[in-house]
Amino acid sequence: MVKQYGLVHAKRKSNGKKGKPVKTAAQLNAQAGKFPFTEINGFKLKEVEWTVPDKQTRKRRRSGFDSVRKEFLKHIGATMEPALRDLGLTDKQIEQVKKGHAPVGYNVHHKLPIHGGGLNEFSNLILMPIKPHDELHHKVMDPQVAQMQTGDSKKVLIPWTDDMVYVDPERKKAQPQKSILIAKAAAARTGR
Repeated sequence: MVKQYGLVHAKRKSNGKKGKPVKTAAQLNAQAGKFPFTEINGFKLKEVEWTVPDKQTRKRRRSGFDSVRKEFLKHIGATMEPALRDLGLTDKQIEQVKKGHAPVGYNVHHKLPIHGGGLNEFSNLILMPIKPHDELHHKVMDPQVAQMQTGDSKKVLIPWTDDMVYVDPERKKAQPQKSILIAKAAAARTGR
């Protein structure tokens, strides 16, 4: 401990490299693709081959994403209105989606990101709130791929779902109960 100006200051542990704090066991495990969970925010962890495309390919896919995102949003607005309502979107927000615009606080997420070789295909996209979206990246994908460079390839775990509209895991748990209540009410009406 260093006593200076009448205050006690404890130095942080160092890994020997100036300015870089020691990584925790959890951070090292995440970097190695070892997690204390098999599901995050309703997405199951799935092993995929993560291949970093060259910069020009990534740039081309990123610039092409704007028009695909708009068409994707129009598609889910036209075909998945009940799922959008379950997500908690208002009538006004659903109208935005039908016009190809993501509501404030929501993001169209690449399940396999462009940086990992992902494509701008509807099956690789999902509309979801920003907070769980950011957790998918920061808690699972980023630690595993942070050191990868163009042309690098390795197996990593990514959060995956086949859904195109995010389903809150808490709501998903409540849905079977809701279905049971509806079935009981229907049975009561028919006398069964």
